[in-house]
Amino acid sequence: MSKKPVFGQWTEAEEDQYTDEAARRWDEKTVRQSQKLWKSYSAEKQQQIKDEGGAIYVDLAAAMPQGAESAAVQAIIARWHQHLRYFYEPTPEILAGLGHGYNNDPAFHATFAAVHPDLPAFMEVAITHYVAKLNA
Repeated sequence: MSKKPVFGQWTEAEEDQYTDEAARRWDEKTVRQSQKLWKSYSAEKQQQIKDEGGAIYVDLAAAMPQGAESAAVQAIIARWHQHLRYFYEPTPEILAGLGHGYNNDPAFHATFAAVHPDLPAFMEVAITHYVAKLNA
């Protein structure tokens, strides 16, 4: 399991590039609102959010032996769900889409595979289970 930060430091130009790509791929209004919210945070708050997010993925990788449906993993997925609220309000549909994307989109997959090679597929299963419980 990698100990390096999950989310590195991006230049403003890189951040704008990623935002533009996200706006093309997903709901532009939501992406633009999310970016505006992100930019409203202080540099210290942004770093705290990045650190918290990175810790969630490292904790998930460490909890993988317990199984995607375990209480421990589901509690970490609930933390992840709450963490996303720093950016936007994630619906169950958005959560499911993220789980699928983390495993199937090459860029997302590479990011999470750098933490642990099995993490992207594990996250998809764990998130799918979490969303099913939300929708029950």
